[in-house]
Amino acid sequence: MIYRSFGSTGKKVSAIGFGGMRFADQNDAEACAALITAAYQKGINYFDTAPGYGKSEELFGAAFKEMKKQRKQKPFYVATKTVKSSPSEIREEIERSLRRMDLDAIDFYHVWCVLSMDGLRERIKNGALKEFERLKNEGLIRHICISTHMQGKEISQAFEEYPFEGILLGYSAMNFAYRDEGLTAAAKHDCGVVVMNPLGGGIIPQYSQRFSFVKTTSDESAVEGALRFLINDPRIAISLVGFSNQAQLEEAIRAVDGYQPIPTETIAHIRESMNEAFNSLCTGCGYCDSCPEEIPVPKLMEAYNHFMLSEDPQAMLNRLRWHWGIQLDSETLRKCTRCGTCEAACTQKLPITDRLQKMRELADTFLAKNKS
Repeated sequence: MIYRSFGSTGKKVSAIGFGGMRFADQNDAEACAALITAAYQKGINYFDTAPGYGKSEELFGAAFKEMKKQRKQKPFYVATKTVKSSPSEIREEIERSLRRMDLDAIDFYHVWCVLSMDGLRERIKNGALKEFERLKNEGLIRHICISTHMQGKEISQAFEEYPFEGILLGYSAMNFAYRDEGLTAAAKHDCGVVVMNPLGGGIIPQYSQRFSFVKTTSDESAVEGALRFLINDPRIAISLVGFSNQAQLEEAIRAVDGYQPIPTETIAHIRESMNEAFNSLCTGCGYCDSCPEEIPVPKLMEAYNHFMLSEDPQAMLNRLRWHWGIQLDSETLRKCTRCGTCEAACTQKLPITDRLQKMRELADTFLAKNKS
């Protein structure tokens, strides 16, 4: 296992982290705990969960019961999150999390699901970060972090609002352009970076042949190549993988154990290949983010990527709701006037307005079907 410094915290963390959102069967507590423990024994020492991940915190708690016996000799770190903004609600939530996992403190506590700078500022105004600071002073949390789906420029602004010690953001071979500026900002502020959805939310292993360009050797899988693409980036401390089974764990461990530094020209080739192989996919550059109707075009186009790759409308609709927080009955999907501002700015000359219309139609069809 490769271990890296987590920003300025002094912690050494594994290059692969365990994301607790994708257990195969949360009702099989024994199997889930065994998978967590197996990851720990293989060198993974960063475990991420959240109150909104079903029984995830309880499952980690079951595994930690045994893991804590070795913790002094073999340290591990726990991350969880809260969407609450009022001090009293935050305190109630972390107390529940601590009870579920039978822990004295959370190592990395996240302001969770920050979708915009306005949203972050609202939480700051409500006293969320002040409460985080009180919890840290009391020893209930050790590091104050943020989990966000904002684009790179907004992530840069977040560090001007608060000196976060760690950040969790979506980043992969699919969307590197969209948040690259955010990674650079995090490195500048010596903030530890954890990337979620390193495999494109499961898209890369599901369509491995289409992502074969991430492979740098003939004997590696697309998953191994995609993870090594991230491991090769010195700005990234941890790639957070949501494991469902032992085979997925073994593949991620192979990606680390077989990692060799990738030449700069090879990384450039992978980035270029993304554009060449998927020139109809949005690369997330963000230039179209200037809609006069304030439609978050880059977010919608990222969701549309999932429709194009999977050919399944549900994949796109789920992405809108659960990743970007855009409800299917939202005016966001219905405000486009086809003015063409976004298409004029698009470096790929994509038919954005047609795609927005298609998204609206698919959302309306889904809503009508589920209403009847």
